[in-house]
Amino acid sequence: MPNTKRIVSRREAVNVIRGLEDGRFFSVTFVKRTTGEVRIMTCRQRVKKYLAGGECAYSFSDKGLVSVFDIQKMDYRSIPIDGIRTIRVNDEDLEVDHSLVG
Repeated sequence: MPNTKRIVSRREAVNVIRGLEDGRFFSVTFVKRTTGEVRIMTCRQRVKKYLAGGECAYSFSDKGLVSVFDIQKMDYRSIPIDGIRTIRVNDEDLEVDHSLVG
């Protein structure tokens, strides 16, 4: 079955990531804020196994970030919402068009 490709807005992309079932793997391509480097990450959301306890010192949403667990590095990472370029989940490729509103 061929992969499908869909153009989505930044908000739709974030909603897709946040709406994934617990433990669902996905990959995301994004531009790192600190270096401008393009990064491809395979990750999951809502992984609790490696938490050290306590609360995060800042709000991810206030800083425009999505918190994920990076499968290759086996550690928690943050993805800048404004840097997301593509998402691959459930055999579907989503390309983020940052000019779309909504």
